[in-house]
Amino acid sequence: MRAVQKWAKGEQNMGLVDVPEPVPGPHDLLVEVGAVGICGSDIHLWHDEHECRLPVIPGHEYSGVVVGKGTAVSDRWQIGDRICGDLETLQGRIGIHVDGAYAERMLVPERLAHRLPDNLSFAEGAMVEMVTCMSHAAMHRTRIHPADFVVITGPGPIGLTMLQIVRLWSPRAVFVTGLRDDERRLAKARELGANYIWYSEEDPVSEVRRLTNSQGADLVIDCSGGEAAITQATRMVKTGGWITVVGLWGHDIRCNIDNIPYNNLTVRGTWGWGGMEVEDQAVRMAAGWHSWERALQILAMGKIDLQPIVTAHIGLEDWREAFLRLERKEEIKVMIYPNEKYMPASEM
Repeated sequence: MRAVQKWAKGEQNMGLVDVPEPVPGPHDLLVEVGAVGICGSDIHLWHDEHECRLPVIPGHEYSGVVVGKGTAVSDRWQIGDRICGDLETLQGRIGIHVDGAYAERMLVPERLAHRLPDNLSFAEGAMVEMVTCMSHAAMHRTRIHPADFVVITGPGPIGLTMLQIVRLWSPRAVFVTGLRDDERRLAKARELGANYIWYSEEDPVSEVRRLTNSQGADLVIDCSGGEAAITQATRMVKTGGWITVVGLWGHDIRCNIDNIPYNNLTVRGTWGWGGMEVEDQAVRMAAGWHSWERALQILAMGKIDLQPIVTAHIGLEDWREAFLRLERKEEIKVMIYPNEKYMPASEM
């Protein structure tokens, strides 16, 4: 079958190849991939900037159709069922340590699979991991109240998803910041409900202070992974305020955090879902189940619209050009369809 595989270090050592069909173990589902989202970590993997176990097929944001199953899989799953799923297996993360979804078919342990609601597309199913991370961050790792003034730094797919989740708490305003070359993404933030958008280079701290009568924001959520964002966050949040850090840098950064002790700020990190604080992987997988199910319920209720975030639908062979376009910020979220039959008709 066709797959994009990273077989050795070096950008030249990742490409479209033929690989053997995966054979399900006793507890595995064989899934025909419906859609797989390109994550920034996939691009880092291409550049040798993300740890992984080689050779590996990337892709951990996935959805698809069950086309086979292991001998010990329960009757809960039948051929033809639509699924999306977690990436945390006992052998490591899908698409990083074990083969992922940049392929026509993939293996998913039964305990990681979640039923994709009928009213959600494969593209939406492939983005459930992102919604799970952000909804868990808001519900369990953040202090947020109705009528809060909330700042979100970074208007990428994560920030745009968080924007919609934050709006479920009825904030009095959401202020989204981004770089000047994020203009398309900032416009999308406005479309999705941001009350204010602002360039990071144009002193968002002063503007937030002005809009809040010098009090500062109740909550700042950093989704940027930008070096200046943390310093700005500590200066635009109110005394006794809250900062939640979602963005990842991947390298050491320089920032001024004096305001954390001076102003009694609370700073919390969040990535992943329930159980991430537990070292035992089996416990983490079980604890995280409910976060995934809650995210699927939120999506099925129509409370979050992921379709506007997807700006390109492509075939597997176009992965490299899509990576480059994402790096140039010409796209927001790109969805790959390893099996053309699942690509939306309007995109074919």
